[in-house]
Amino acid sequence: MKLPITLFVAVWLFSLLNITVFAQSSDNGNGTFTNPVIWGDFPDPDVIRVGNTYYMISTSMHYFPGVTLMESPDLVNWSIASNVVEEFKEHPFYDLDGGNRYAKGQWATSLRYFNNQFYVLFTTLTEGSYIYTSSEARGAWTKHKLDAFLYDPGMFIDTDGRVYVVHGNTEIQLTELHSDGLSVKTPAKPIYTAHRQGLEGNRCYKIGDYYYIYCTYGGPQGNQVCLRSKSLAGPFEERVVMNYTANYSPLVLHQGALIDLPDGSYWCMIFQDHDGLGRIPYLIPVYWLDNWPVLGNPMDGNMTLQKPIKSTEVVHFPTTDEFNDSQLALQWQFNHNPDKSKYSLNENKGSLRLYTATLTDSLLKARNTICQRIIGPHSEGTLKMDVSKMKVGDKSGLVLLQDPFATLTVNKINKGYELLMTVNEEVKSRIDFKESIIYLRADVNGMSNNVDFSYSLDNKTFQPIGDKFKMQFKLSIFCGNRYGIFNYATAKMGGYIDVDWFRVKHTPLFSRDCNNGTILQAEYFDHHYASQTRLSANDKENRNQDVVFQDGGLIAFSSLNIKENNLNRIELTVECNSTEASLEIYNHDKGKIIGKTKISDKAGYQTVIVDLDTPLESVDRLEFRVWNYGNKGIVALDKIRFSSVLP
Repeated sequence: MKLPITLFVAVWLFSLLNITVFAQSSDNGNGTFTNPVIWGDFPDPDVIRVGNTYYMISTSMHYFPGVTLMESPDLVNWSIASNVVEEFKEHPFYDLDGGNRYAKGQWATSLRYFNNQFYVLFTTLTEGSYIYTSSEARGAWTKHKLDAFLYDPGMFIDTDGRVYVVHGNTEIQLTELHSDGLSVKTPAKPIYTAHRQGLEGNRCYKIGDYYYIYCTYGGPQGNQVCLRSKSLAGPFEERVVMNYTANYSPLVLHQGALIDLPDGSYWCMIFQDHDGLGRIPYLIPVYWLDNWPVLGNPMDGNMTLQKPIKSTEVVHFPTTDEFNDSQLALQWQFNHNPDKSKYSLNENKGSLRLYTATLTDSLLKARNTICQRIIGPHSEGTLKMDVSKMKVGDKSGLVLLQDPFATLTVNKINKGYELLMTVNEEVKSRIDFKESIIYLRADVNGMSNNVDFSYSLDNKTFQPIGDKFKMQFKLSIFCGNRYGIFNYATAKMGGYIDVDWFRVKHTPLFSRDCNNGTILQAEYFDHHYASQTRLSANDKENRNQDVVFQDGGLIAFSSLNIKENNLNRIELTVECNSTEASLEIYNHDKGKIIGKTKISDKAGYQTVIVDLDTPLESVDRLEFRVWNYGNKGIVALDKIRFSSVLP
C-alpha cells in the first residue's frame, strides 16, 4: 500500500459528521472540534483577530438586518456580535418596491481593524462599494460610500500604515485608500492577470518577506490559490494551495481567509458549497512549504482536530426562538429591508406578531418574510402559529426560501382555512381545517437535500403533507435555503398572525450506538488516508457517496459504542474492479487486526462479509484498511453493517 505525502493529499482533515455533539456546535467538549466548523450558510468568509478575540464576516446578500459579524474566543465557537447593516436604503428594490435585489446585494465582504475601528468593506453589483465603521463590534455602525467599484475586495494595511484594497476578477488590481480608509487616494492599477478566467475572492497579507494574496477560481469546481511576491505591485507567482472535496464530492473547498494566532501559527477559514444548505465554513490548519501557506497537514489524517485555542465554553449557534424578548434575536433577517411598523414582539408578549405589509400576488414580492439560516446537517424546524386574525385572502406560513422555494401556506377562506403545500407557489397538496392554532414543520436533511413537510393541530400528532421536496442552490438567490415565516395579503390589509415560537431540533446524521443491524455510511469517517469520496450510483437520488481507494488506504471511525456483546460479523457493500484487493479491520485500541478477507472483482456492488476473531467491543478507533496490490482499478466502500451471528 503506497501512502505518498503530496500537496493534494495534505488536506485529509475533514468530516461532514460531528461525532460527539449535535449540529449546532462542532466543539466536541474535550479540546477537539470536528469540521465543518459551522454547519450553516456563511459564504465568502473573512476572519481577523483583535487581541484575543476572533471576528468573522460573511455574505448575507439581500437579507437585512444583514452583513452578520460573528465573534469567537477560539475560532470554533461562534456567536453573533451584530448585524452591521440594519437596512440598506440605496434603492427601492431593497424594500421590494417595484422589484427586488435578490442575489444583487452585499457580498464578499472584507473585514479589518485599524485606527481603533472595525472596517467592513463590501460591494454590491448595482450600487457600488461601501465601508461601514464602528469602534465596537456590537456598536453603532457608520456608512461611507466609496467612489469606486471594488469587486471581491480585500483590505490590506501595509507595515508603513498605508491602506490598500486588492480586488478584481481574473485581472487583479490594487487601489490605495487614504489613511483613514474611507476614500480612494489613487486609482486602480493591475498587478496580476490570471492564467484562466474567474480568479476572485481576494484577501491580502504581509507575512515575513512576502505579500500573499489568497484567492480562488470561483464556483463549486474552483480551488484555493495563493499569489506571492516581495512587492505589493508584483510580479506575483501563483500556486494552488488546496484542491480538495473533503467528503462532499465533487464540490471543492475554496475562498478562504488566513488567520494569525498569538503563537505565530496560522489557520484558514474556507467554505465548501453544500447544495441546499449553501456555503459551509471549514477551519483548516496552515503549514508552510517553501514559504507557501499550504492548507492541511500532510502527516495527519484526522478530521477531528485539536482546537487552535483552548477554551471551555461550548456555544450553540442560535436557532430556536420563543419570542420572549422585546427585540428580534440576531439570527433573524428579512429577505428585504425590515419594516418595524409591521411586526411586534410587545403587542402580544411571548409572540411574534406579523402584520400583512403589502398587497401582492406572490411571496417573493411580499414584505414581512422573516428568515434564518438552516443549521445542518439535520434540522427539524417547527412553528406554532395563531391564524385567528387573518383576513380573507391572507396567506401565511412556513417557507424554505431559495430557488425553487417550498411552503406550507395557510389561506384564510370564508368558511375557515386551507393548508397548502406548494413548490414555487404551485399547489402540491391541500387540506381544510377550522382550528385557529396550527403547527407547521419542515424536516431538513442537509446531506440528501430532502425535506419532509408535516402539520399538526395539537402538537402531538404530525401528519405528512405533500411529496418530498428537494432543496437546490441557485445563484438567483445566492444564499442557501433558509427557514422563513411569512404573512401577506392578496385582497385586504389589516390581518396579522401571532407566532408563539419557532423551535429547531438537531440530531446527528447517525448514532454511534452499534447494535445488530446498525449501518454506518462509509463516507462519514473520522480519520482517513489515501482515500476520497465520490458520488455513488447506489441510491444516488439521496446523494449517497462511496469512499474510493485507488492504491490502498484506510478510513476509521471514532468512539463507537457497542451496545451488544455478540457483534462478531461486519458486512460491507463494496464495488471492486481490481484483481488483487483485500480488506483488514484493525482495532486501533488493541493494536491488532480482528478480521480480514479478500475482495473479488465483479460487476456492480457486492456484499463482503468479514467474520471477526472476537466479538466487537466499544472502541475508540476502528479502522477499515483496503489493500489494492494490483494497482489496477479501484475499490469503493459504501455501507458498513454490524451483525450478530451465533457461533
